[in-house]
This record gives sequence, C-alpha cells and structure tokens, in this order.
Amino acid sequence: MEAIKKQLSQLLLLVPPESFPNSPANRLESSIARILEGRSEFLLAVSDFKEVSHLPELQNIIQKYPTSSLIDVLVEYVDKLIELQNRFFHDEGPIYSQILAIACLQLFIQANYTGPQVATSAQSLWFPNIEERQLQTEAISLLTIEGQQAYDLMQEPLYLIIAELIFERLSKIPFNLSLFNKDINNHTEELVEFTTNNSQAHDAIQASLNWWRVRTLQVHLSVVSEPPSIISTISGILLNTSLPSTIAPTNVPEFEKLVNTQFLLEVARIHIHSSTEHAAVLPLINAKKLTELQLLLSGAKAKRTKFQKFFTSNLIVLAKSNASTIYDIDTTTPESLQLDSDVLLEKPQYESLEDLDLEIQQDSKRIKFDSLLLDQQNEEGKERLLPLAMRQDDIPPDLRALDPNDQPALNNLDNLQLLLRLTVLKQTSPANDPLVEEELMALVGRILYGSAGKINWTVFSRALWERSLLETTKSSTIERGILQMTSLVEEMGIKIKSRIIPEAAQEDPNAVTSSRLRFIHQLPLLPQWSMDAKLAEKYMSLGVIKSAIEIYERLQMPCEAALCYAAVDNEAEAERILVNRLSTNPEDARAMSILGDIKQDPSLWEKAWEIGRYAKAKSSLSHYYYTPRSGQTKNIELAIKHMYDCLSVNPLSYENWYFYGCCGLESQQFELASEAFTRCVSIDDTNSYAWSNLASALLKLDKTKPAFNALKKAIRCGGENRKSWRIYENYMLVALKLHEWTDVLQACRELIDIRKSEGDAAIDIPVLEKLVEILVSEEYPGDRLTHYQTSCIDLVCNIVPKVITSSARCWRIVARVELWRKRPWAALECHEKAYRVMVHNPDLESSETVWNEVVDACEDLISAFESLGELPGKHGAGDLVCKDWKYKARTTVRSLMSKGKDMWEDSPGWERLQNMKSDLSN
Repeated sequence: MEAIKKQLSQLLLLVPPESFPNSPANRLESSIARILEGRSEFLLAVSDFKEVSHLPELQNIIQKYPTSSLIDVLVEYVDKLIELQNRFFHDEGPIYSQILAIACLQLFIQANYTGPQVATSAQSLWFPNIEERQLQTEAISLLTIEGQQAYDLMQEPLYLIIAELIFERLSKIPFNLSLFNKDINNHTEELVEFTTNNSQAHDAIQASLNWWRVRTLQVHLSVVSEPPSIISTISGILLNTSLPSTIAPTNVPEFEKLVNTQFLLEVARIHIHSSTEHAAVLPLINAKKLTELQLLLSGAKAKRTKFQKFFTSNLIVLAKSNASTIYDIDTTTPESLQLDSDVLLEKPQYESLEDLDLEIQQDSKRIKFDSLLLDQQNEEGKERLLPLAMRQDDIPPDLRALDPNDQPALNNLDNLQLLLRLTVLKQTSPANDPLVEEELMALVGRILYGSAGKINWTVFSRALWERSLLETTKSSTIERGILQMTSLVEEMGIKIKSRIIPEAAQEDPNAVTSSRLRFIHQLPLLPQWSMDAKLAEKYMSLGVIKSAIEIYERLQMPCEAALCYAAVDNEAEAERILVNRLSTNPEDARAMSILGDIKQDPSLWEKAWEIGRYAKAKSSLSHYYYTPRSGQTKNIELAIKHMYDCLSVNPLSYENWYFYGCCGLESQQFELASEAFTRCVSIDDTNSYAWSNLASALLKLDKTKPAFNALKKAIRCGGENRKSWRIYENYMLVALKLHEWTDVLQACRELIDIRKSEGDAAIDIPVLEKLVEILVSEEYPGDRLTHYQTSCIDLVCNIVPKVITSSARCWRIVARVELWRKRPWAALECHEKAYRVMVHNPDLESSETVWNEVVDACEDLISAFESLGELPGKHGAGDLVCKDWKYKARTTVRSLMSKGKDMWEDSPGWERLQNMKSDLSN
C-alpha cells in the first residue's frame, strides 16, 4: 500500500517527470509517467486504452449516437468501460479508470487554460463520424448548470465530460444525482447528503478519487460565468481533512509535506472560486506555517523614476523561502515586456528599509496603509493574511538582512501562496483603491523581481497577468499592461490565427505541457476565453469600443457584450444582442435574466427561473419588488419569497443573505432575520453590520445574551476606522440591561469619541449618572483603584469635560466624582461651570421657566461655596478651596439679580434671590 500511496501522491502532486523512476517498472508507473511528462494523449491514442476502446462492446455503444442522446451514450459507455477495466486489470482496475479520467481532465485543461494546442481531439477518439458542430452543441449543453450555459467555443468539452462521468461512476453516484442530470436542481439536497455520507476516504485510492474529482468539479465550475453553488458545496465536502493523511506516503516525508501544503492551497482556491474568500485566510495562514515561509509587508525608501533625486517611501513585500522543493527546476517563463519608459524605472530602486510612521497622515511622502489591513493585523493579535511590520524592529533578522533590490527567488509553492493571498486581498477589498493596489503591486513585484530562479511558467505568467491588470489602471503603464495581456493570451498557443507579439523559439512540446499543468490545480482557474474577455473589458474601459466588440464577437460572448453596451448606456444595442442570442438559444437563462435586468421586466426573470432555476433572476425579482418602479407599490413579502427561492439554489451568496435579513428586520420577521444574518457571519465573520443586525434580531427574540455577544463581535470587526455610533449605542443599552458595567463604560466612552463634534448630544446623561452612582457607592480607595474605577474616573474627569457645551447637569456629574476623589477645589470649579452654562442661556430674560432654573443653579452654587469653600485646598499647605467664598457667593447673587431685575423683579425666583442675599449678609 505504501508503494501505491507514493505513486498516487506523485500523480496528485504532478511532480516533475525527472523525479519519477526513469524506467517505469510496471504498467501503472508507466501510465502515471505519461501524465507527468505532459503526454496524456499517449494514454488515449496509443496505450492499453486504445485496445480496450476498440472492443466491440464499447464501439457498439458509441454508435448509438446520435440516435440516442449524448449523455445516455456516454453514461452507458463509461459504465461498460469501468467494467472492462476491472475485468482486465482486476484489483488495479479502479486506478486505471482514475488515470484515464485524469488524462482526459489534463487534456481539457491544456486545450483551454495552459496550451499548447492538443494534437488529438476527443471527437477523433470517440465520434470520428459525427458532425463537429452537432457534437459541440450537445456537449456544451451537458455542462450547463444552475441555468448558466457553459462557454460555447471552449475546446474539447468531451474530455471534461468523460473525466467527470468516470469520477462520478467510480464514486457510485446514481445518475439522478449526477450533475449531468438536467433535473439535478431538484435533487441538490439529496446530492449533498449522499456526498456527505460518502466523503471519508478509507484508502489511498479513494482519497485520490475524491481529490481528483474535486479538481474536475472546479474546472467545471470555471467554464460557466458564475460559480454554481452546488459545485462549491460538493467540493468543500469532498476536500476534507481526511484526504492528506490517507494518501500521503509516511515513508517519504517530503511528499507528505507537499501533499499537506497543496491540500491547504486547494482548500483556499475552493473558497476563492465560490466567492467565500474570507474563509480562504485560515488555510493560507496554515500553509505559510507548514512551509515556514517568512513574509512581511513593510516600507522602504525607493525611487520610481529615472530623474528622481530623493528616495520616497514605498511598500515592499519581504519574503524568504525556508527550503527548495522538487519543483524548483530549470524552466522557461513567458516574456516579461519592458516598460521602455523615458520616465519610469523598470522596477523600484530601493535604498533602505525604514520605520513606518502612520501618525503623520498629513505628510504625503509617508506611507498610508489600507485601514482594513491594519484592523486585521490588530484584531486579537491573530496573524493576518499579509503580516505587517510597522517598525524596522518588527522585521525578523532574516528578512531585515535581505537586499530589497535583489531578494532571493522563492520556491514555487511559496510563490503560489503569494498569488493566492493577492487574489483574496483583491476580492475582499474595494475596487480601484490606490492603497490596495499598491499592496497588490508589492506582492506581484516580490514574485517577478526576485533573483532569476526556477519559477514555473504558469506561476510567472499569472504574476505577469496580475501586474498587467494593475498597470492598465494607470496612464503611465497602460500600454505595457495591454501588450503584456495580449502576449500572455497569445503565448498559450490555443487557436491563435494571427499574432501581435512575435512567437518565441519552439521548445519540446511535452516539457512545455507538463510545466504549464504543474500548478494549475492550486491557482484560481483562468481559461483563455476569460483572459480574452478581460482584455476586451480593458479596451471598453479605455473607450476603444470597436476593439472590445471585435473580441466579444470573436469569442461569441453575447451576454458580456450586452453588459458592456449597457455599461456605456447603449441599452438598445444590448437588447438587440440578447434578443438575437435568445432566438438561437432560447434555453439560455442567463441571457434571459440579463435582458430582464435591462428592461426591468419581471416576466423575463420568471422565465429565466423556469428555464434553469437561475438564481440571479430570483435575486433581481426580489430587489424589483423591494424597490419597484414609480407607480408601483413596495411588496416586501414578495421580495422575501423570491430571495428565499434564490438562496435555495445559491446559499453561498453573502450579499443575498444580507438583503434577505434586512427584509426580515423591516417586516418584523425576526426569526427569518436571525437565520439570515447568522448565515452572513458564517460566510464572512468580519462584517460588523451583519453582526449588529444579527444582534438586533436576537434582541427582538428576547435572546439578550447572544445579542450581546454578537454586538461584541460587531465592535471587534468594526476596527478603528469604521466605528458606528449606532452599534456602540446598541452595545451600551444591551450591556446596561445585563449589568455589564465595564462594557457600558467602554461603549459610553466610544460613543463620546465618535460623536464628540455634537457636543452634549454625544453624552448619554442617564447612563453616565448610573456609572457614577456605581463608582461613588464605595469609599475612594486612594491608590488602589480597580480597572472600572480608573476607567470611569478617566471618562468623567478627562473626556466628558472636553465635550460639554451647554449641560449644567453634566458638570454636576463631574463635580460629584471630583468630590468623591477628595478634590473639592475641582468639584467647586465644576459647580461654577455648571452655573456659568445656565446663566448664559439666551432665554433667561424671556422665559420664566429658564429664569427659575437659573435661580436653582445659583442656589446650588451658593451651597457648593458654603460646603466646599473652607475645605483644605489643592496645595495642602494650609490653603483653602476658596477663602473668600462668601464674597464670591454674594457677587454671584448680585450679578444674577442685576440680569433679572427688569423682567423678573416681582417673581418668586426674585424673592428667593433676595433671601439668599440676606442669608449671605448675616
């Protein structure tokens, strides 16, 4: 079994063929070697499979097409093929069937994702006498899922279908639960349950089967425009923690480590593909620990232009691999085009690492970091996706010793980690944010500008692609970015008829193929048509509409072309394109739904749902009834109903769950809202508003303690730069209800900080009074203050006075604490300020109510003078708090009488002042 584990691990890891035995000892090793060498075609066109495939039993099945449907023929063919493999190869039959499926998968990927062009077509192997267009159309329709049609012009779809069918049949999945069953949308719960019950791998063969099946599903996911929820769900169930330990050979430590590393990277990729990127952070952090990659984002002084005289601050990624791997072999890479700029340097020229000073925000020469990155770095001291060194002292010695201009090349697995981290950062950050783009460019630069090393073609080309996407947003680099994107598309060599960039010298095609396929299963999949479409999108953004439309027409992507026309407000042309598409492809639910979006026609969305249970159609319906056109009324119940249908098909959409929860809160369906926001925080637990809304729903359900915990999480996720006073107010009120006084104090403090520009309105006076009541309920302990006492004193005596503008009540609260602290001089000063606030009220001379309130305040101040004036003073050298308190008291009364004489001389308040004056004279 250890020998089988080693062979299957080598196949899974796609190790360089030179690390495999030079002279394969048996048929199994020979078959694996062909795949590792990039010669999967050999297995289908020359080896044992050719003999098996020509057996009359299989040929008779193939000849049933096109009389029988393609899927019926292929299911019967695959079943018989597996049966024959088991008959000829006995116990090794399932392994040979797996290898056949893997060969088909690799050929499909080569034909659409990496190049070079596949020499042997699937049609020539299985259906040589069938018309190509007919076979292509039916094969594409089989790959349609959740109402989304697969890309019409993909190469060799039959290879993918056969690979996926073999994996399904080896997994003993009944056809009613197959993804090729057109009724599968009605059986998703059964499929998930079946997959869950059969997801544990009991031996290396089963582990290999599950793992390669996940890879095939991820490829299937990438051939449609949006990630099908069912594929993401099944992939997550199958790629579980039992796989690495079951397939990794314990007697080859290097393979064991590589298997575990690639497992973590592929788990991260599943989350990237399924748009649940936040869940990719933990596996990437664990992968970094496993490979012992040293990685930091920091700052360094650098020049970016040829004529720059001074070094300015720039971001830099410092990284160092712990060791080389079997993948680090000599290989060619795509050409990195030069900028050839009269101004810009080819890459930043660094002078030295520097301390980062985030306090000096007004200095434009200082580095300003993405606030999300800082908040992530600080939260609970956890390691974040991109660790940050704020000072030179924070940089480990090994990284500090690196030459910023000539960092050593990373091994390929560590470069993969950087690319995956870059993708997660990009997908979880605001688009076109210059701070984020600088972080991403620093990551790309670390891959591209490392010392010339043994970097893999696919890894290097993906780094070039990411750099190009960033460069096309800047006028100084857009030319290089567009040309580089064009070059990368052309270098794949897939169905390119005319080249813009001259072709490089030819290499051994098998060596090229094996190198390009090596890491394709760890990177987010990017088929050639998606790269072409992205190039068209860039042309569209530049206003080069003709070139963009030419690309879309060549790619036959009517939905994308329509969306681009709609984006530039040419909705008539967008409608025309979509109507033409639906006239030839009436089952294209996505095109139907997009047409509904443009025309805002609910009947089109309903039809898109009927055709293929297309989730976005129901989402559009939900939003339509929530925010209807003028003349129509809002129907929140219909909005909820349609969003429920949407989520039943695609339960991994954060945005849809959030909207669903908001509808629940608005319609007072708090159980619904609670479930929705619980789903939100399970998909992305970093959004403070989802936690806050969850707390609101829980409070309405009288679940106070869980609501309090949710609010705590909301505050923790909010970070320093995204504080919401509403969240803190709810937090304070719930903490008050639970008598969590320390939390009440913290919330009160934060509320004042957030709303300090509002003056007194920032202070919740009843809450502040309650906090002070608790504080003064015990004797002042002198130097032995508790944490609560210290914090409360700081709040009341240092923070509150800075925001009081017109509240005498607040000054009296401060006075009470100062008196408790045995600081009567400070207490008296607060009473004076309280009176001063009252006496300056502009309504004093027109409102008797205000006049009486001011008289009350005067009486309070006189009492304070009387009780505090003769107490020991601040300096403790025999001085008093206010030696001439009687004089000050009399002056205060006379001054107020002077102000009120004209209006209030005969009022009860005036009489009280006269009594005070008389008492002070005695």
